[in-house]
Amino acid sequence: MSNDIEELLDDIRKVRNDLVAQSNPHFQTLTNIIYKWETKLVEQTPEFKFKKFKEREEKERQALEEYARKAREEDENI
Repeated sequence: MSNDIEELLDDIRKVRNDLVAQSNPHFQTLTNIIYKWETKLVEQTPEFKFKKFKEREEKERQALEEYARKAREEDENI
């Protein structure tokens, strides 16, 4: 499926390039569509998903450490 999307994006790029050559203001709309779908393709890669997982895991670890620190401080103040 991603090959179909990439082929479609190539066709859109050709149309966009023609619009740029004509100074047509709609080229930006096509550029935005291209960026949107390129991003979706990247987000489907295992490397991207693993990176996001690691980032989420790190944020959760930091949050847990912060909760533990606050709990220790509260215990010390009692």
